[in-house]
Amino acid sequence: MLQLTHKIELQPNNKAQTHFKKAFGCARLAYNWGLAKWKENYQKGIKSNHFALKKEFNTLKKTHYPFVYEVSKYATAQPFNHLNLAFQKFFKDLKLGKVSYPRFKRKREYQGSFYIGGDQIKIIQGSTKDYLKIPNLPKIKMTEKLRFKGKVNGATITQRGNKFYVSIQTDTTRGVSPHP
Repeated sequence: MLQLTHKIELQPNNKAQTHFKKAFGCARLAYNWGLAKWKENYQKGIKSNHFALKKEFNTLKKTHYPFVYEVSKYATAQPFNHLNLAFQKFFKDLKLGKVSYPRFKRKREYQGSFYIGGDQIKIIQGSTKDYLKIPNLPKIKMTEKLRFKGKVNGATITQRGNKFYVSIQTDTTRGVSPHP
């Protein structure tokens, strides 16, 4: 299997934009909570890992952060994997004499991202354009058709400036040519 990613601009309506921004905030919250907890545990001499932190966050979210249930479960799960990668990079860099300790994510008005698992998204093919369908939202117009055939593993929704994009990760077999 070959994994290919296709980044396509989206044309979300106001409801979808609001939903995306809420998901960006939830992803940032989970990442920053995990980083703060990791630091706190380290100062207490407790070894931490991203699995334990994610589990602890999940037990707290119903009482402390009920609003995270308004967005995809992946929006608050994936940041723990990103935190793990950030710490792996930090320890690798440390051996090379560089300090790259993970930093807290700041809220930025026109920037953000969150991940959605392949089980929660659908690509609806239209005659000229494709549409992205995610739970709790109407279908969202994509500015071009998806080029790769295969199983959709997941997608990352990002905002850069006033534009929104989806990067769709597709599992495809070698030798499959892109859509015409």
